[in-house]
Amino acid sequence: MKDELSVRQTAIRLRLAGESVESICRTLKRSETWFYKWWHRYLESGPEGLYDLTRGNRQVVNRTPPHIERAVISIRRRLAARATPQTRYSQIGAAQIRAELEALGGSPLPCLRTIERIVARAGLSCPPLRLAPRIAGNQYPGPQARDTNHVHQVDVVGPRYLKGSSTRYYFLVCKDVFDQSIYVEFVDSRKMDLVLEFLVHAWQQLGLPEKVQFDNGREFCGFGHAARFLSRVIRLGLRLGVEPIFIPKAKPQRNGSVENFNGWFQPLLLNRPFRRPGDVRRELRQLMTTVNEQHVHVKLGTRTATQYRRGKRLCKLPANFTLEQKLPVAAGKITFIRLISVQGTVNILEQSFKVGKRLKFQYVKVTIYTKYQKLKVYHKGKLVKEFPYPLSKK
Repeated sequence: MKDELSVRQTAIRLRLAGESVESICRTLKRSETWFYKWWHRYLESGPEGLYDLTRGNRQVVNRTPPHIERAVISIRRRLAARATPQTRYSQIGAAQIRAELEALGGSPLPCLRTIERIVARAGLSCPPLRLAPRIAGNQYPGPQARDTNHVHQVDVVGPRYLKGSSTRYYFLVCKDVFDQSIYVEFVDSRKMDLVLEFLVHAWQQLGLPEKVQFDNGREFCGFGHAARFLSRVIRLGLRLGVEPIFIPKAKPQRNGSVENFNGWFQPLLLNRPFRRPGDVRRELRQLMTTVNEQHVHVKLGTRTATQYRRGKRLCKLPANFTLEQKLPVAAGKITFIRLISVQGTVNILEQSFKVGKRLKFQYVKVTIYTKYQKLKVYHKGKLVKEFPYPLSKK
């Protein structure tokens, strides 16, 4: 095949160089019919046309039945056409289409990839979401969500501005990593007092998680020398039996679930010129209802987060829960995921600890045990260092 392909390529090169057809055929010992066949193929398809066409069976054995393809396209168009304020945040992807087909008793049910291909062939697909590439290298010791309220991720988005106003506003977002439930508030400050109130409201709605994950913003872990006394956000988590976890500095992708949601909802919500914060908050209530009660998820058995949670016994903060004026340090754990520096150190709450250069550029999990006032460093699940960590009486 390689020899035959090179003969065809030579024939085309000679013709393009001005050689006559008779001369080319005489040199290559081929007929003029042969030459004109490949010359026309070249004119139609370029160099790719010089390859042999497949002789495989062109019949598609397991093709999706036409009535299912028509149903998929019709459902996709209907979902996309629902542009009322009540359905602005509805999903129109393959999972939603399959769930509707299943509810209508459609058979056979195509897989998600097949639905995506049908929608793409009909020219109705949206541009695919392009996620940031995975970080190569060493193992990342982050928590893996196993069920509802195992891991929550919390983030602050902003500042954002309303039309005609210079006031800074922020979105406070809490998301359940497993079932994708969300709770969002729109506030005019990122101070720790508001973050504390937000966490109380979120956990009254979603329930208390086992772990809550933050970035290293000062509204979460404090700032400067005061950070080593444990912020009120950390103390609230300890008081409620929730383990605070802090991702590596300057690595927002490690809060990927909530960051992905932030990137999805903001263009949809902020595509109109809001003038009053009350208008934004009304939209947020609609968005939360849609996401929690209408978005179906394959991982949950094509159920919504609300449907999945109905079978769970959720431990929620009571409606009359009030924050203590002065939060004491309770017994529990605080975890920091850090990358060992070239000097072999990690920085925790504005304090540096020497772990060793042999682990440089490796991720470690650093945990403060408040009951024993110790700080322990783990690498791949093994204890590698231990330090005393006396806590302030404040």
